[in-house]
Order: sequence, then structure tokens, then C-alpha cells
Amino acid sequence: MSTADDVRAGARRLVGRVLVDAGLAVTVVGEDRFLTQLAGEHKRTIPVLLHVDERSLKVSSLLAGRPDEQHDSVHRLLLHRNQRPAPVHFAIDDEGDLLLVGRVPLVTLDETTLDELLGVVLAMADDVFDRVLTLGFASYVDAEQRWRAREGLPSNPVGAAVFMTDVR
Repeated sequence: MSTADDVRAGARRLVGRVLVDAGLAVTVVGEDRFLTQLAGEHKRTIPVLLHVDERSLKVSSLLAGRPDEQHDSVHRLLLHRNQRPAPVHFAIDDEGDLLLVGRVPLVTLDETTLDELLGVVLAMADDVFDRVLTLGFASYVDAEQRWRAREGLPSNPVGAAVFMTDVR
């Protein structure tokens, strides 16, 4: 086994151990991919895929689907956030879904780096989620809240947060 193979195997072991030690449910997808879920305050469920490739650990997370409205405003918000130095950035996929993506070289990967990477994903998703909903999904959220009121159901707390969020 070469040194590169050793580094990659060590990274796979490290990722699996750190996720389990953190009490996160982990699904191993092939030998190089780990799927887990973080719990945020605003975005309650944050799916995270960690992929150990030849030289780096890649992270990706679905922030939200393709916005229903105000695409330009949503994209502008996320592009402004990308100006902040971080190992994770916002992106869109081929369908227009909103993602968080990042990469860390395997040679620098340790428990602290992985913990910080997951923390950045959590913080970034939570930080913009309400604003993304307010800008890109307001009509849908409003329709759901009206339906809940008609049906005598409690309002969805996510929807309530959307209409209380300052979108500046």
C-alpha cells in the first residue's frame, strides 16, 4: 500500500470514528462516502455527504431546493456570503438546488479540522435558511400557513420565522 493509500484509508477511519463519536447516525455509501445529518436551530435537518477522494475530503449539503421565486435575490444573498473566508461555500447544482460545498486536503485532516468543517456547514446553513425561505419560497410558505389555519392546525414554526425575518 502506498503512502497516498495509507492517508486515504486513515481519513476514512477518521471520518467514520468522528461521526460515530459525535453521536451522529451514519450511512456508509460505498467505501469512500459517509452520509449523516446535522440538526440546526433554523434548518432543522441538514443532510451532509462526506466523500474521501484521492487527495481531499469533500463535503456537500443540500440547503434548499431550487427557489420558486426571486432567484436573483437568493443567489445574490448566497454570493455575498461566499465572500467570507470559509472552507465551505454556497453553490447550485444542475437543477438549481442550493448547496453548501467544501474541500479539505487529506494531509491536513484531523479530528479538529473535521469537527470545524461540520460546524461551518451547520452555522452557514442555519445562518441563511430563514432568509432563503423568505426570498425564494414565500408564496409556498404563505399558502401552507393559510392551509394550516383553515384546517385548525398550529402554524408551522418555520413559516412563522419566515415572515418575521428581516431580509436586508
